Amino acid sequence: MTEIPPLPVRVPYNQAMATTLRIWHNCNRGLMERIAAGLRALDHPAGCRSQEPIHGYAHAHQVMGVHSGHRCPRYDLAVRYTQQARP
Repeated sequence: MTEIPPLPVRVPYNQAMATTLRIWHNCNRGLMERIAAGLRALDHPAGCRSQEPIHGYAHAHQVMGVHSGHRCPRYDLAVRYTQQARP
């Protein structure tokens, strides 16, 4: 029999997706716990990408409700808006 040549390997286009797929196919509990701990330790403002402007007093309260769990800069912006709207 002839030897089968190895399959060609290419660098993944999206490193984050390639890593995600490798993790999804992993059953190592220790690795999964380390990943979960790392995700919990992330800086919350970096994870919050909401940039929509505040459109009024009621909207500011909705924004505070959504962002109160992680106290990102958007939460502080909504608090300042409510304080300026009704001193």
